[in-house]
Amino acid sequence: MSLCFATAFGVKALALSAFTLVWTHSIAKVDWQEDWRVTPAGLELVQARVKGTGPGMEPPSEA
Repeated sequence: MSLCFATAFGVKALALSAFTLVWTHSIAKVDWQEDWRVTPAGLELVQARVKGTGPGMEPPSEA
């Protein structure tokens, strides 16, 4: 399985089946992490983690 994405320099392909996206909210400085799985149907969110809430980034009630 591979993940393809477009950049300013063209299309890139990565041979992977899962990855974790991590970022920090620029104003509230809140850490977020999301685990994604690459499937034949597309990307599937497996799990998300947040260390708090931030402006416009509140986790859902079931989180």
